[in-house]
Amino acid sequence: MFVVLALTMLGVGIVTDAVFMNRQVNEMETRLNDGLAHAQSLAKDPSIGAEQIVAQVGRGATHVFVDGLADGRTMGDPPPQDQSRFVRLPLETSGPLKGAEVTIWESTEPAIGARRSLDGALVLVGVLGIVGASLLTVAITDVALKPLDVMADRANRITEGERGIRMAATHTDTEVGRTAAAIDEMLDELEGAEIRARAAEAQARASAEQMQRFLSDAAHELKTPMAGIQAAAESLIQLPPGADEDREQLAFLLGREASRGGHLVNSLLEAARVDAGPTLNMELLDLGDLALAEQRRLQLVYPNLEVIVQGDNLLVNADRQGITSVLRNLVDNAGRAAAPDGWIVIDLSTEDGQGGIAMAVLRVVDSGTGIAPEDRERVFDRLVRLSSTATTTKGSGLGLPIARGYARAHGGDVVYRDDVQELLPLDEDGQVRQPGACFEMSIPLARRSVAA
Repeated sequence: MFVVLALTMLGVGIVTDAVFMNRQVNEMETRLNDGLAHAQSLAKDPSIGAEQIVAQVGRGATHVFVDGLADGRTMGDPPPQDQSRFVRLPLETSGPLKGAEVTIWESTEPAIGARRSLDGALVLVGVLGIVGASLLTVAITDVALKPLDVMADRANRITEGERGIRMAATHTDTEVGRTAAAIDEMLDELEGAEIRARAAEAQARASAEQMQRFLSDAAHELKTPMAGIQAAAESLIQLPPGADEDREQLAFLLGREASRGGHLVNSLLEAARVDAGPTLNMELLDLGDLALAEQRRLQLVYPNLEVIVQGDNLLVNADRQGITSVLRNLVDNAGRAAAPDGWIVIDLSTEDGQGGIAMAVLRVVDSGTGIAPEDRERVFDRLVRLSSTATTTKGSGLGLPIARGYARAHGGDVVYRDDVQELLPLDEDGQVRQPGACFEMSIPLARRSVAA
């Protein structure tokens, strides 16, 4: 910047000097030409001699010199050999001055002196201007670029691990402010990506640990029916001829354990499909019809169980197999909890979900012992069978996770509910029914059908 200022001042000085000298020369030429014209005008008067021309034309810095007179005399001051500027012409006259020549001249020393003074002043002003401008520029630059020092310090702190620090520019209409704002946006994106990467890593680690536990639990669960099958098969082989009754009991035991193992394997496969993202064949289904079908099936399994279906027939766009699996798991859990002579209520209704989306809601309430508050979310983990309730002790421990997975694949959910007293009809004696457990399935509603 100092070099630029010096070159600028030098250029200004050179131009100023040239303009000044050009003006001085032009003014001098003008005065000389005016003096020559005045001398020529005076020479035309026969009564005017050389002395009058010198006296009247030579005034101030203008000097007059007349030579070539008839008597050989000269009048006025002759011009010096250097440091002067002049014009010389013969006098146009027929009088006594005929043949004489007049020289109008001025010394250039005053102009040169003024030029030296001007150059000295320009040099002084230039030096002072360069020094002052440099100091002022340094001061202004230091103030203007002070945010860069702050940004550099904060960048070093971020490099050392202090996350969350930002440049926080107070003015975003300057280059530094816009740079700081861009850096803040970049830091937000980088830290967001870092947080997402850490979350993904933690989720992957948790998924791996969960899968490892799942495989371990699945192997443990399969070990029991396999051990039963092996023991029954070995005992069946070792039976002596004629032990038909024992053979029949062992064959029954073998079939029961094989059925139990097959059911567990099917549940594991279905859980794996849900985890991988089930393929849904969407169609328009009536939840009321599906609920009635489950009512008839459950009453075949538990003849003394009272199963009540109430509410509207709700039409949903859903996968038949997936929604049937959800209903069956919820109803089977309730059946095991309420059997052999309890009751189950399947209630269908609607409510507004997030974003104002109308949701079809199906609640299954049983007359069992219910689930403790601390276990109401844990029952949705795989292979969890609570010892305090029949709702989960007799199943595979996979029904509720599968039901929740299918419901979420449809854009809904399966949760435990405890505020269901108003849903229950009175019993035969007109008494208020006391609920046990209640599980709620919700998926987006297509439209409401006729009343069930």
